Amino acid sequence: MSEEIVRQRTDVLLSSLTGQNYDLESYLSKLEEVEVTSFDTATVAVAIDPPAYSMRDLDKPMPPSKMVMPTDMQAFLAGHTKISTSYSGDWPEAEMDNKFGKHQPFDFESNSCPLLHGGAHGDPAYVDIVLKFIGEPMKAHREMERRIRPDLMAVLDNYGDPTESMFDLYSVDRNRYPELTDEGYMQQKKEELSGDYGLLSYLFGLEYQTGEQREVIMGLLSELSMSSEPKSPEARTVINKMQEKGGITFDRLLRNWRDRATPLKAWWSRPADKSGPTQPDMPNSPDRYHSSPWTEAGEKNHNYHWWEPYQYWGGVGRDLNSLKQVFMQSYSKIFTGSWLSNLLLDALPIIGKHMIAGSHYPGAANSPNGQQYADILSSDSQINLDFERKRANWSGGSAHHHHLHPSEIDGQGSVMMIPHTAYTMSPFGRAMMNVGEHGAALAPFIGEEHPNSNPEFHDLHNQLNRYASNTMTLEAKRMANEVMEKFGIEVLRSKSEDDSKQFMNVEGNTIARGNIQQLLAAVNYRLMRNGDTAQFTEMPLPDTTTMKLIASNGYFEPLSPTARAVIPPIFNSGNTDAWGHLMPATLTWKYNSDTGDIEFNVTEQPFNIMQRTAHEEHIRAVDPAFHIKAIRSKQKEINLLERGPRGFPALLTDLHKADDYELTGVFGKDLIKPAHIVKDLDDLETMKGFSGSWVVQKKPEGERKLIKKEGKRLEPSMPKEISKDLKEMKGDFTLDAYLDGDKLSVVDLLVHKGTDLSFEPLEDRINVLKTLYHSTDNVHFPAPSNCSFSDHDGLVKTIAAFDKGEFFVRDASSTFIKDKELHPKWILFANDEISKSKVYPPLPEITINGSQLYLEYPEIVSVVKVDLSMDDEGTYIDGYEGLSYLVKQAISQQDLWIPPVAFLLKEAGGGGAAPASGGSGTVMSTDAGTYNPVHSVTRKKKKRRLKKAPAVNDEESDDIEHMMRRAVATIEIGDKSLTSDELCEKVKGLKHDHLLRFGGEYGIERTEDGKFTLNEAIDDDIADTPIKKFRYPRMNAASADGGAWSGMQADITAPMGPTEINEETNTTFGNPRQGKDDEREEEDIAQLNIISEDIEKPEIEIGEEEAIMRIPPKKKKSSIEPQPSVRTDHIS
Repeated sequence: MSEEIVRQRTDVLLSSLTGQNYDLESYLSKLEEVEVTSFDTATVAVAIDPPAYSMRDLDKPMPPSKMVMPTDMQAFLAGHTKISTSYSGDWPEAEMDNKFGKHQPFDFESNSCPLLHGGAHGDPAYVDIVLKFIGEPMKAHREMERRIRPDLMAVLDNYGDPTESMFDLYSVDRNRYPELTDEGYMQQKKEELSGDYGLLSYLFGLEYQTGEQREVIMGLLSELSMSSEPKSPEARTVINKMQEKGGITFDRLLRNWRDRATPLKAWWSRPADKSGPTQPDMPNSPDRYHSSPWTEAGEKNHNYHWWEPYQYWGGVGRDLNSLKQVFMQSYSKIFTGSWLSNLLLDALPIIGKHMIAGSHYPGAANSPNGQQYADILSSDSQINLDFERKRANWSGGSAHHHHLHPSEIDGQGSVMMIPHTAYTMSPFGRAMMNVGEHGAALAPFIGEEHPNSNPEFHDLHNQLNRYASNTMTLEAKRMANEVMEKFGIEVLRSKSEDDSKQFMNVEGNTIARGNIQQLLAAVNYRLMRNGDTAQFTEMPLPDTTTMKLIASNGYFEPLSPTARAVIPPIFNSGNTDAWGHLMPATLTWKYNSDTGDIEFNVTEQPFNIMQRTAHEEHIRAVDPAFHIKAIRSKQKEINLLERGPRGFPALLTDLHKADDYELTGVFGKDLIKPAHIVKDLDDLETMKGFSGSWVVQKKPEGERKLIKKEGKRLEPSMPKEISKDLKEMKGDFTLDAYLDGDKLSVVDLLVHKGTDLSFEPLEDRINVLKTLYHSTDNVHFPAPSNCSFSDHDGLVKTIAAFDKGEFFVRDASSTFIKDKELHPKWILFANDEISKSKVYPPLPEITINGSQLYLEYPEIVSVVKVDLSMDDEGTYIDGYEGLSYLVKQAISQQDLWIPPVAFLLKEAGGGGAAPASGGSGTVMSTDAGTYNPVHSVTRKKKKRRLKKAPAVNDEESDDIEHMMRRAVATIEIGDKSLTSDELCEKVKGLKHDHLLRFGGEYGIERTEDGKFTLNEAIDDDIADTPIKKFRYPRMNAASADGGAWSGMQADITAPMGPTEINEETNTTFGNPRQGKDDEREEEDIAQLNIISEDIEKPEIEIGEEEAIMRIPPKKKKSSIEPQPSVRTDHIS
C-alpha cells in the first residue's frame, strides 16, 4: 500500500475525530486507483454524510409490490389483508427511491427504534410500553399533572390544558369490555395495539380510542392543519369536534404529544454512541417537567415512563430537520408547514445535555466541580452535530468493526483504538503510525478543533470502550450459558456433522451467528440498565483539593445521574438501518421490568433483522469454534456505504462508478436463470429466505430471447408477423421472452418507454405488462391463464390451477439482476412426468472430507451431504441429507457429478486425505490435482475436439486460450511432436513459458527429448464407474448452463489448478469474459457413449452429434489396493 493513500486516510480519519475540515473528495478519488481495504471502508463510513430519507405518504395508495391481496372475500372482510395504509394504524414506510431501500429508523426489521424492538418477530416493544403505563404509573402521572399546572400557566399554549387525564380515558375504554377480566382486557389491548396502532396514535396517546375514533381524529387533525391560525373560527370548530367525534380533547392530544414526542425528538438528535440524558433541566425552566427525564434532585421525572425506552438506546444522530421531513412526507395532510406543524415540531426546542445525551461518567459530570471537566467528561451535541455524528461513527461503528459483514471478522481483532495510546493495538493503527501524529492530521486544515477533541477526552473514552468490550465478553459468556441450558446448545453454537468436526450447514451457522448477535444486544442493554458487578474499570473522579481528575476502581453502573461510569450503547442504536447487515435469527429478547432482567425466547421459524456486526472476541466468547463455521457471505455493504440505485452496487459505487449497476437499460447476452429446481409441490412449502409473495408463470415453449425495441428498430430479428406487432406498440421497451415458431411469449419487462425497470420489484414489472401491453395473435403477454400472483399459503393452490409443465415461481419482490447467471429468489418448478425426468443445471461444487461428500449449489446457502462407504469393490453412496428439493436435484444429476467424484477420490487417495487411504483432510473440486490431467484425443482430423478454457481468474485468458488451442491444433495437424521453437514460430504470440505454464491444461505434455506432444492417457477410474452415458459439461466458460467445475476444466473435468474464490467473477460459476463480447463460435455439447473394445489404451472420438469413449476390457483386480469408484446401487 502506498504511503500516500495511508497519509490521506489518516488525514480524513483524524480530522473527523478532531472536528476539522478535510479534503474527502481527494481521498475518494485516490481510492479509485487502489484496492479498497476494510480500513478504507471504516474511514469512509466515519466521514461520509448519510443521505436523506425518502418516505411514502401513508394516506396514498400502496404500490402493488407492497399489497397483500385477499385470497378470498371472507379473509378480506375479516381484515386479514393489507391493501392500504393509514395515518392511525401504520408506522412510517420508505419510498421506493429511499437510498437505504426499505430501511429507515421506523422500519420493523431495521432494528433502530427502541419502540419497535421485537417488531421483526411480531412483538414490538411499544405495546408493552403502553400497557405498562396502566395502573400506578398512570395514577401518579395524573396527580403530577395537577401539581405542575401552575408552573405551566405561561406555556399552556404549547402544552395544552387537558381536563381529562389518561386514567379517565383508560376507564372509559375499560368499561367497554365489562365481560373481560383484567387479564383478558390486557390481552385484548395487546392484540389490538399490535395490529392497528401507528406512530401518530402512539405519540398522540390514542390507545384508549377505538379504531374508528383514531381514524376520525386523524381526519380532524388534517382539517385543523388547513386553518389559518389556532384561534380562527374554522380551527375552533374542528377542535370542538375532537371530544364529540374522537372521544378526546385537543388539549389532551397536545399534552400527550409533549410527553411522548419530546424524548423521541431528543433521541433522533442524539449521537449513536450516547445513552439518554443524565442531567436535569434548569430549575426555573417551565419546560423542566418535560425536557428531561430527571428532576433537579436526581429523581425520575413525572414523564420518565415515556423517556425510558430511549434511555438505553443510542441515537439516530441526525438533525431535527430530517425528522420533520419524515413527518411531512409520511403524514403530508397533517404536517403541512402550517401553524399546527410548527406547534407540534418546533414549539419545544431540543437543545442542551439535559435533553439529548448523557455523559458516560454522569456522577463526575453532575458533581459541583463537574463543569470544569465538561470537555473531558461529556460532549455537547449542539456545538457541532456533524462532528458528533462522525465521531460516533467511529466510536460506535467502525471501531467495533460494524462496517464489516459478520463473515469478515475473523482475524480483525477486538475494538480499534484512536489515538496514540492505542496505535499499536491494531493493524490500522500501526499503518497510521508511519504517517500521522496525535492531535492533528498532516494536511494543513483551516478551522478550530472541537472542544472535545482534546487528548484527555479521547484517552478517557478509549479506556471506557476497552473496559466495556471486556465486560461485555464476560457477561456474554454468562448469559450464553443460561440460553444454551434453556434452549439447547445449537441455538448459539451450530452442531457439527455426525462423527466429524465439520460444520457444513451454512444456513444453520448463519442463524446461530445471528442469535449470538441478538444475545450481545441483550447483554449490552442489560449492562446499561442493571450495571455490572464482575468487571473492574477506572472511574474519573474530581479531586476538590487539586481540582483535577483522579482515577478510582469501580464497576459499570446502571444509567442514572449519579452513576460513576455507564457502558455505551454498542449494539442498540438509532442508526442501525445505516450500519447493520440483515441477518436471520431465532433468538428473541426483551427486558422484563417486573423481574429486572432479560427474558429470552426462541421462534419456530427464523426472522430477518438488521444487526450491527460483533467483533471476533465477542463471538469467540460464545462460540470458540466460530472461525471454522462458514456463514452466508456478504451480499452488500452496510447501507451507509451503499450509495447506488436500490442498494445493488458493490462497495463505494459512487467512487468506482461501475456501469454494470447503473440504470442504463443495457443488458448482457446471458440472462439470469432460477437458482432453485423443485419437482414436488410439498417441497415448495419448505422454501426459506423468500418474502412470501410470489409470481407464478407457466414457462413458455421455445428459445429465450432478449428483445429490444428503439423506435422502429428491433433486435434481434423476429418472424415477420411478430416483428410487425412489436413495432406497432408504442414506446421503446426491452422484453424477456420465449420464441416458439411464430409465437412470442413475454415473461418479463426490463425497459418500459426508455426507463430501466430492472431494479423494480417483479410484481410491479408484471403489472405493467398486464395493464399497459396487450396481446396479439402472435405476441402473448402475461394473463390470468398463464400468470398469477400468490401469497405463501395460496402458492400450491395457484400452481395446481394451471396445466402441467414447467413453471417459473419467482419472489414478487425480486429484481432482475444484470450479468448474473443464477437468481437466488427464483424457482423453476417441474410439474409433470416429462419435466420431472429432465436433468437441470446448475451443477454443484464438490467437497470430500473423510467419508462425507458435500454438494454445494451456487447462490444457495444449504448443502447436500452424501454419506459414502467403501469396500474392496469400490465406493458406495449410502444416503443423502439436506433440503428435500436439493437432495432430489443431486440424485437426478448423479451421472454428471459422479465422474469428478471418482477423480477426487483418487486424488484423496494419493494425497492421504480420503477414506480410501484413511486420511482426514479435505479435497474440493477447486483444488489443484497431484496427478496429470486427462485429455481427449482426436484420431480423425475432420472430427472436432472439446474446447478448452483457462483458469477463470487468469487475466490473459482470452489470448492464452486462442494461442494454446492453436498450439494443440498445430500438433494434431502435424501428427508429430514439435519443439518449443517450432510451436512458437507457427503460433503468433506463443512463448516457451506459455507451454510450460498452461500446456497441462490443454493436454500438451513434454516428451523425454524436450519436445511437446498431446497427452493420450485416460484415467481408469472413469472406466470403473457404473455410468454408461452422460452429457459433458460446457468447458468454454464456467456457467450455469452446464456447470464446469472451477479448476477441473479438462475434457473429463480433470483439475487444472486452484481458483482463488475472492470475487464474484472468480467463483465456480463466474464468467471470465463478463462485460466483453465474445464473437467466437460456441461449440455444442457432445453426447458421450462409453464402450469396451479390445484396445490397449483408452481413446475418445468426437463427432458432430456424439462422442465415443473406447476403453480396454476391465481386468480382474490384483492384490494391489483397489482404486476408488463410485456406485449408486446402494443408495438408501
